[in-house]
Amino acid sequence: MVVLECVNRLLEKGYKPENIELEKSWGMGHTEGYLDILVKDEKNASFAMIECKTWGKEYDKYVKETFIHKNKGKENDGGQIFSYLQQEPKTTKAICYYTSKITNKNIEYKNAIIHNKEDWAELNQVERFNRWTKTFETNGIFEDDIPLYKIESKAIRRKDLKELKREDSEGIYNQFAEILRHNVVSDKPNAFNKIINMFLCKIWDEDNTAENKEVKFQTRTLGRDKTDEELLEDLNDLYKAGMNAYLEKDVSDVTKYDFENLLSFVGNQSKKDAFKELYKTLRLYKNNEFAFKEVFDKKSFKDNAKVVREVVELLQDKQLRYSHKQQFLGDFFEKLLNDSIKQEAGQFFTPVPLTQFIIKSLPIKEIIQDKIKNNEPDTLPYVIDYACGTGHFLTEIMDNIDKIIKEDIDIENITRPAVRREFKLWKDSEFEWAKKYIYGIDLDYRLIKASKISCFLNGDGKANLLHANGLAPFDIEDYIGKLRNNTEKQDN
Repeated sequence: MVVLECVNRLLEKGYKPENIELEKSWGMGHTEGYLDILVKDEKNASFAMIECKTWGKEYDKYVKETFIHKNKGKENDGGQIFSYLQQEPKTTKAICYYTSKITNKNIEYKNAIIHNKEDWAELNQVERFNRWTKTFETNGIFEDDIPLYKIESKAIRRKDLKELKREDSEGIYNQFAEILRHNVVSDKPNAFNKIINMFLCKIWDEDNTAENKEVKFQTRTLGRDKTDEELLEDLNDLYKAGMNAYLEKDVSDVTKYDFENLLSFVGNQSKKDAFKELYKTLRLYKNNEFAFKEVFDKKSFKDNAKVVREVVELLQDKQLRYSHKQQFLGDFFEKLLNDSIKQEAGQFFTPVPLTQFIIKSLPIKEIIQDKIKNNEPDTLPYVIDYACGTGHFLTEIMDNIDKIIKEDIDIENITRPAVRREFKLWKDSEFEWAKKYIYGIDLDYRLIKASKISCFLNGDGKANLLHANGLAPFDIEDYIGKLRNNTEKQDN
C-alpha cells in the first residue's frame, strides 16, 4: 500500500510512468534485495531511489539502522539504502526512505532523504557512508513547489531545529573528525578554535531568529544553495554580532550590508563591480575566523569553503541553545576539548569529576540559607574563577546552585517580600541569577570563548565571562559588576 501510494504521488506530481521502475534489481553482485521504486531522469538514468516501509516500527527501524549497520563485523556502511546507491552512484541525486498512512480520509507521509554529492562518485559504500553528515533531510522530493527532476531541500526555519538525543553526541563528534580527516585538516587545535567560532555563530543565530524565520546558519537560502561567498559572509556577520553580544568584543569587520550602503553613493556600475570584487578579496580571500585550512587566494578560499560547508551541514538542523543542561551536547564539546586543546606549559584543566567533588564538598545550601536568615543584601554567594579555562567549575557550580534554588529553598518561609519575589523569579526562570553572581576570567582568548560556549550548552549562558587578566587591579576596564572598583584600592 505504501508503494502504491508513493507511485501515485509521483504520477500526480508529473513523473512519467515510463520513468518509474518497481522492484529494481542489480543482479548477482548485489545482496541487499530489490529497490522498491527507481525514478529515472529524462535521459533514462537513475535519478532518485525510494525504499518504502510501513508506517511506524518498520520505518523507524530502517531509518535508525542506517546509522549502525555493520556488514559481517566490518565498519558501518549505511545498510540497505547505501547499498542501492553503490550500484548507480554517478547520476543518482538522492536516496530516500518513504512511508505513509491514511488518517481521517487524508494521507500523511514522511520521508528521510540523503543527498548524493558529486565528490562521492568514486567512493566505496563505507567511504560514502562516512562522508555523509548523518542527517536526513525531511523535504525536497515530493513537495508541490519542488520542480520535476530536482532535489531541493527547503531552507531551515528556527522552529525546524531538532533537539539533540543521546545517540547524536558521539555521531556528531565522529562526523566532525571524519570531515577533518577526508579534507586533510591536520592542525587540530586550529580546527577546534574554528568550530568554537561556528558554535558562537549558531547560538547567536538561534537566539535572534524568530520561530517562523529562516536561520542564517545554514547552506541554503531562498530555495537554493548559498554560494561559498554568501555562506562565509553570513558566518562572518553572525560572528561579529555574537562576539559583540556575548563577549563584548567589537570585531574589526565590515558587513555586506554596511558595504552596500556605502556603495550606493557610487554611480558608475563598472566601478561598483570593481569595488565588490575588492570587498570579497579583502573580507573573504584571506585567513579568517573560519579558516580550517590556510586561505590566501580564491583557490585556497574554495578549498577551505568545502570544509566549512560540511561542518555547517553537520550542525545546521540541530538545536544548540537550551534553557536546561544539555548533557549530550556537553559530551560532544568535552570530547573536542580533550582531543583538541593541548595542555601547554602552565595550563591544567580540572577534570569534571574532580570539579563536581570539590563543589559538592562546599556547604552551598547552608550558605544560602544563612544569608536569607541573616537578611543579607546578597542572598546568593558570589562565584569567581579567575583562571576559568574551559569553564568546568563554573558550569558545575551553576548547576548546583540552580538545583538548590529550585528544590531546596522554601519561598513561603522567606519573610522579606523583596527576597521572596527574587527567589520566585529565579525558580520560574533559567539562571537569571547568574548575571549578578557568576564571574569567569581567563587571559587565553580561545579558552574564554570555549567557556562561554560551555555555559550556553549547559543552559546557563547568563554568566559573566571576561577576557582579562585574573591578577589585574580591580579598576581596569576589562572588569565589570562586582569585580570593578573605581573608588577603593584593593589588594588582589
